[in-house]
This record gives sequence, structure tokens and C-alpha cells, in this order.
Amino acid sequence: MRVVFIGGVKSSAVTLKKLIEHNVDIAMVYGFEPNTTQLVSGYENFATICANSGLNYTPFKKINDHTNEIESLDFDVLFVVGVSQLVSQRIIDAAQAGAIGFHPTQLPKGRGRAPLAWLVDEIQDGAATFFVLEEEADAGAIFEQECFSVVESDTAKSVELKVLDAMDVALDRLLPKIKRGEWNPIPQDDALATEYAIRKPDDGLISWSLPAHRIDRLIKAASEPHPGAFTFHDETKIKVLSSRVENTIKITGVTGRVLKVRDQEVLVQTGSGLIWIAPEQQHMTRLKVGQLLGYRVELEIFKLRQELQHLKSCMGDKV
Repeated sequence: MRVVFIGGVKSSAVTLKKLIEHNVDIAMVYGFEPNTTQLVSGYENFATICANSGLNYTPFKKINDHTNEIESLDFDVLFVVGVSQLVSQRIIDAAQAGAIGFHPTQLPKGRGRAPLAWLVDEIQDGAATFFVLEEEADAGAIFEQECFSVVESDTAKSVELKVLDAMDVALDRLLPKIKRGEWNPIPQDDALATEYAIRKPDDGLISWSLPAHRIDRLIKAASEPHPGAFTFHDETKIKVLSSRVENTIKITGVTGRVLKVRDQEVLVQTGSGLIWIAPEQQHMTRLKVGQLLGYRVELEIFKLRQELQHLKSCMGDKV
């Protein structure tokens, strides 16, 4: 059973290492090497792994640019794990037995984009799911599904670790079957399908008018390995690393204002309830009790109009 592997993140690395551990015949490894890795959550480079294991390795930016090359390879199974690009049908069809994809939700629930963040945001249990890769995203029949729980205290990082652990278990069941030539996936029930939409870095903006528990979910969902939640103070953008809802202190303040500062946390009034946030270290010294986080739109518009009027007056005097 010869395999071609395509990947580029931590979940891809787990799969590749398991293929090596199970002595699967790997014809070629294609590793994602973008111009910048800053916006690739959990990025991993496979060049060293392949060199140490004596595997053929090809870097890519757009996998579909390698279609002709992949079609020329003699292989049985294609693994595509941790790649956000849509793989062309020609590449999928190049595998003689078929192609296998991965998704960290309990498919058919949670198809689509940014599943890790959504699992945390909604406190939704997930799964390491390996399925038949088809043209429709995340809709193929399921080979293996190892479930795990998501709890209120989980962050994107802790759920990522649960995903990787569940992948280990699922692959230890799946790979021996694949090596024996077994191919018996179970079709998904489309009537039970739900879908997650794309999330982008700017979606990490904190709206302090929301209840404390919703802000807490956002901060946890947007945390590492994602770009992170953030707010503003004056002209400074402040990244928030972690949070916890405060349920015992009896204090009421204006929405968005800092109420207390202690250790490496600040207590902020939300639209409903209080929340402790931990900003990046370099911003702690600038945050004081009474300061306002975020912007009040009408006040900002008024300030901008005043500045514009001042500029017009200056220009008029010069003319």
C-alpha cells in the first residue's frame, strides 16, 4: 500500500509520524511552505522529518500546481491533513484506492472552517475524524472517529492537544486496516450535518457590551494557536492572552472600564458581568483603574470632526 501525503500543520505532523511508525510505504510527502507562516495556525515544516526518515519531500505553496506530478506517481492512498486549500479532483482521483481527509469535529456535525475555534466558542465536543476525501468539503464517508469532550475551561490550545491525542488513537486503528487493503467507510447522514463558517483575525475584536461569558468564550476561542482576541486603549491595540469570568466581587462600573488591576490581570466591566483579562505583558503598565477599553463610536466621530475642522481652518489661514 503506497501513500502520498499532503500537509502543513501540527495535525499533519501527527499523521505523518504515525504513517512512519506503522511502516507505511510513503511515495512522496508534500509540505506546505507559504511565504509567511504568521497566519497559518499551528504551522509545521516537514523537511527535517522527511530527511531523517529518508522520505521524498516536495514543498508547495499551491498544491494544485503539482497536479501533473502527483498524477504521475504510482500510489494507492492519498492523505490530505491540515490543508485549507481545496485539493483538485484530479489529485484525488490519482489515488488508486482513494483519498483520506481529516476534520476535528464529530462529523457530520461541524463541517467547514475554523473548527477548533468554533468548538471552544460553542463548548462543543469534537472528534478526530478520518473520512473519504471528496469534492464537497468534509462530506465523505467516515473511516474512524475518536471523540473527545470540550469543557468551559478549555482554550483553543488545550482543545488542540485533545485533537492530537485523539488522532493518535484513531490512526492506530485506521492504518493497520489501510495496510491490509480494507476500505469500508460509513456514509455520513447529511440530515444531521451542521457547518462552521470562516473566522478571520479581525473577528477577535472584543465588544465590551457583550456579556462576560460571551467575551470569555471569544478570548478562549481566539487564543493560541490562533492570532488572539484584542481590544484598544487610545491608539494602542492590546492583545488579550487569557480570561476568566468574575462571579464573587460585588462592583458595578461603566461598560468597558477597568475596575481593578492586580498581578498580571485587569478586571473589566462588560455589558453583563465582570471579567478578568490578561493582556500581553508590555501593556500591563499602561492599564490603570478607570481607563476605558475599546472605542465609543460617537465620541470618536466627534473627535475626528473636530480635527477635520481644525485642519480646514489651518488650510484656510494659509490660503
